[in-house]
Amino acid sequence: MSSDKTYLFKHSINRMLTQISELAQGQNTMENDMELTRQLSISRTTVRACVEHLIENGLVKREGSRKVVLRQPEEKDFFDIENKSSTKDEQIEKYFMELIHHGKLLPGDRFSELSLAKNSGCTTISVREFLIKFSNNGLIKKIPRGRWQMVEFDEAFAKELIDFREMLEMSALNDLLRAPKDDEIWTEIADLLRAHQEVRADMENRFMEFPDLDKAFHFKLRDKNPNRFISQFYDIVSFICHYHYQWDKSGELERFTIAINEHISILENLISHDHASAVLAMKQHLESAKKTLLDCVHGLEA
Repeated sequence: MSSDKTYLFKHSINRMLTQISELAQGQNTMENDMELTRQLSISRTTVRACVEHLIENGLVKREGSRKVVLRQPEEKDFFDIENKSSTKDEQIEKYFMELIHHGKLLPGDRFSELSLAKNSGCTTISVREFLIKFSNNGLIKKIPRGRWQMVEFDEAFAKELIDFREMLEMSALNDLLRAPKDDEIWTEIADLLRAHQEVRADMENRFMEFPDLDKAFHFKLRDKNPNRFISQFYDIVSFICHYHYQWDKSGELERFTIAINEHISILENLISHDHASAVLAMKQHLESAKKTLLDCVHGLEA
């Protein structure tokens, strides 16, 4: 597939392909253009371009106003958009996360694509594509006139997220525990354990290194689960769980200390292939994360 397509185009194609694959038995038509515009939060122009792409690749055909599905999507039909960030993508993401980290963007705050582009040194196109991608995390929403709003993070949202996260994390852990003992993943797990132990040994001075370890830990767990759809949802859940804490800066050292100790317990049990203890340690970690998440939510509501 051509590499000059934008992230927005590729992401929209992947979502349309997913919709096609999830059509109920006996249903063979896609939604109309207006409904796709609403569902995917993209312009009519982008919808038409995506549909033309699907037609060119023999997935659908037009019959009047209807879009008839000709075949089910295959692996090769999807764009690989994981870990393909350009320098500009990384630049706007870093700038945006710094705004959150320093408390300059809080739940309910509004901001514009133009101001982000101007202050980050990126183009409005790069900013818009990043925000569309980021909006899948459920932390921002589009409002009229090129503006966006940070989503209010309430308890109902948090509890739904916690329940879904537990299913994903436990599934990933069980997949990892089934890896053969000579698999290279265990060397990588040992390296990750050492990195945790080094930070914990000087926690008071190095506790701000924990967020990167946290991300590495949770993403390493899913190495043995290559399912594209699980990975997509896992990325969303992980991002929200790991980054929303930046809105609540109180008690970071204490929270990070508890979490790093729990990580180390899980990693040690993984390396010793103690399945039962690894599962118990993960359940303890998820329970702590649940408490932290709800405490942050309540703190933001206060």
